[in-house]
Amino acid sequence: MSERRSIIKRLLILATLLFGVRVEAQNPMSESQVKAMFVYNFLKFVEWPVDTSAGAKDPFVVLIIGEGATADATEHFLESKTIGERPLVVRRIRWDQSLAGVRAAFVVEPDVRRLHHILDAAAAAGVLTIGEGESFTTRGGVIALLVEDRKVRFDVDTAAAQSARVRVSSKLLALTRVVRSSTDRSQR
Repeated sequence: MSERRSIIKRLLILATLLFGVRVEAQNPMSESQVKAMFVYNFLKFVEWPVDTSAGAKDPFVVLIIGEGATADATEHFLESKTIGERPLVVRRIRWDQSLAGVRAAFVVEPDVRRLHHILDAAAAAGVLTIGEGESFTTRGGVIALLVEDRKVRFDVDTAAAQSARVRVSSKLLALTRVVRSSTDRSQR
């Protein structure tokens, strides 16, 4: 019975990601809250390099880098969540702090120079990067959240994922608005 519930739950998540969540006045969830839900669900559909030093119940660390409504909503939404049996720990850091021991980072950094520093460090550390706006993936981020026709959608840069040594599930890639690779980038 538990396995059936798990399958149903995953199908609902995939349907939500596939059809997007409409952001409208009658929708009680704000755009920022919807994006926070997406961030959490992305974590469930990505595989990281095996960390032999991490135990099955060690914390799953997610960073939030930057400020804004979506950063705040994401921090709040992720509190007290788990990834499998691992408790999710959310930390806020500055753009120039270490990414050691981190699995994912939600990046809201408008300064392009700082963003490049963060994305380079994240790729070297095997960190999944999630951000906002179409330019996030063209600059080297793995997943970009966007609003299109008042629906939250997302782009995935498979080359950036490969560079960070993270594997995005084919189920998630099937739902993405656009899959980009480094050959698609006009400039970085």
